[in-house]
Amino acid sequence: MSKQFDAAEIKEHKSAESAWVVVDGSVYDVTEFLEDHPGGSKILLKNCGKDSSDAFWNYHSEKVLKNVAEEYKIGELKPGAKL
Repeated sequence: MSKQFDAAEIKEHKSAESAWVVVDGSVYDVTEFLEDHPGGSKILLKNCGKDSSDAFWNYHSEKVLKNVAEEYKIGELKPGAKL
């Protein structure tokens, strides 16, 4: 069973020191990926600490989620949590 995070905890991680995003209920710690993100760290940081599903799907495919993001996955958003 993966770790579950509540909305308040997700919202705390929106800086270059600790950057988390949520895509379709999965939580990703992208702190180590900030400098490698092809679109730059600024756009990634803009979407940290919240549900970034819409922004993610506007620019990425399922392939990116499986091949790149999977290594950064740290858990799931708790059921019923609202961001």
